[in-house]
Amino acid sequence: MPAAKGDAVETLKVGIVGAGGIAEQHGVAWRANAPRGEIVAVADVAEARARSFAGRYTGPGAELHGGIESLLADPNVDAVDICLPHHLHAPAIVAAARAGKAILCEKPLCTSLEDAAAINAAVQETGVTFMMAHNQLFQPSLIEARRLLAAGAIGRPFLYRSVEAFQNRAALAPVAPAGMAEGESPWAWRSDPKRMGGGEVLDTGWHATYRLLALAGDDRPVAVQAMTERYFLPDWPAEDTGLLLVRFASGAIGEILTTWAFATVGAQQFEAMGEHGSLAGSGARILHQLHRWPQPAERVDDPVHSFTAEVTHFLDVVQRGATSLAPVATGTRVLQLTLAAYLAAAEGRQVELPENPLEAGA
Repeated sequence: MPAAKGDAVETLKVGIVGAGGIAEQHGVAWRANAPRGEIVAVADVAEARARSFAGRYTGPGAELHGGIESLLADPNVDAVDICLPHHLHAPAIVAAARAGKAILCEKPLCTSLEDAAAINAAVQETGVTFMMAHNQLFQPSLIEARRLLAAGAIGRPFLYRSVEAFQNRAALAPVAPAGMAEGESPWAWRSDPKRMGGGEVLDTGWHATYRLLALAGDDRPVAVQAMTERYFLPDWPAEDTGLLLVRFASGAIGEILTTWAFATVGAQQFEAMGEHGSLAGSGARILHQLHRWPQPAERVDDPVHSFTAEVTHFLDVVQRGATSLAPVATGTRVLQLTLAAYLAAAEGRQVELPENPLEAGA
């Protein structure tokens, strides 16, 4: 794979697969990481959308494709960045792995553990680089929180909380966002249960779940309880809000609140409480307070575009052999927990999580 050598930089040539809403953030990220990475191909079933995306984020020689098959056959493409609807993730990942391409894939990994097993097998058999697009891992506050937790700054952790909450008015009128080229609205496929694969918990809630697991580190989730509801989107076919309680192997408890119905005061995204103190944060701001301190210590870093930082890390993994912060095993564990939460909510009980993330909760 391409690697940086001194002042000379060999460029990773990337194909974007799916030029819809989230691809815009990826386009910004790849452009910011030039010349280490360059978009050389774009695939989308909507030609106007592929052409519009290419006009903003690629050079004049970029190839446009009507589907993933011809893009994968292009020897000029080293890696693919998958920004497709959820139900298309698994076949795209497997095909890209068999074509020998490095893979960056948007959330979620896929929509079933059967598909996750096929993905794991394809990645292992081919040896390709695979990374989940877990952009919020690169927010300064979460990076610092994980450093403090690893250093024992709050002692033994007792409780983790992860929140992903905003009022999603866009979903009330599922049309393509203003400025997006002709093609299906991202809210159209999201309102189709077969293509979405779940509700808000599987979609935006994926961020809250991987954030919780990142805070817990090596402490494995062993059980989950959950409640879901539809508060703000009356015609939506699935939940717009979920509350999950997660038990970890150490005995620590995790709480996930994720919703499209409302925002929270202060927009705090995470907290961790332990024997010596607590910490909380979001974006570039983190608070750390030991018990009996009258006020928390505050740290505010420069804000980052988390997608740009995510792509930088992907380049480090591919070009320099860095250890991925979001390998296929992480995506599989997030999916296992999410699907188990749906089962727990449906049956009104706690669901146990097997150690093997490819095994369903029971």
